[in-house]
Amino acid sequence: MNNLIAELIHSSQGYFHETAGVMVGFFNDPEQARRCASQIAATTGKTAEVCGNQLSISL
Repeated sequence: MNNLIAELIHSSQGYFHETAGVMVGFFNDPEQARRCASQIAATTGKTAEVCGNQLSISL
């Protein structure tokens, strides 16, 4: 599932960092982060927390 989430982040023109059971995605603007969070929720059922240009997913 981590690979799928990473692919969704990359497809939204973002990059990510994974550490301690959390994946954090970074984007150029908040709308990209919100769109990616929606894609993650629809595809994996996991909720991504969005704060500005970032999103966090508990793995």
